[in-house]
Amino acid sequence: MAVDECGSKGLTVNRFSDKTIEKFEKLKTEGRLPKFATNLNPVDITGSGTSEMFELATEILFQDSEIDGIIMLGLHHTPALQEDYIDKVAAVAGRYEKPMVACDIGETEMALNTRSRFDKLNIPAYSSPEDAARAINALAKYGLYLQKKQCLEEYTRKFLRIKRKKYGVKA
Repeated sequence: MAVDECGSKGLTVNRFSDKTIEKFEKLKTEGRLPKFATNLNPVDITGSGTSEMFELATEILFQDSEIDGIIMLGLHHTPALQEDYIDKVAAVAGRYEKPMVACDIGETEMALNTRSRFDKLNIPAYSSPEDAARAINALAKYGLYLQKKQCLEEYTRKFLRIKRKKYGVKA
């Protein structure tokens, strides 16, 4: 649904680079991701995904220079996923410059809590994949606007300075 919404907004969702696919395949071979996980785009680590699997997958996506933004769909109700996946994913996101939004579907207490925790960690979180895709689209448009006004570089520098200070990351 998120991919379809991205496409309808004019965003391109390409197949991952061979290097990124190889990284996912290596994790599958090592047993660190399920062998039946998909890793073309979108990634699906399946309902058996753990906090560590989300952390590993997120790291791989952030490392790929061909990926401009990430929509992370975490399903809090899957059996192996612990609540600490939020902190693990946010820690990875804090080390990189590209935008990420999260999605946890539903209006249960746990879904609301999950989205609230992502929001508090500076990762906007939404209740539907379509809303998350619209948010990534808005970020892309805002980036183009800043570029057009010739202030993207200054804005990015300020943002990264604040982000690095918050997460204790050295430039």
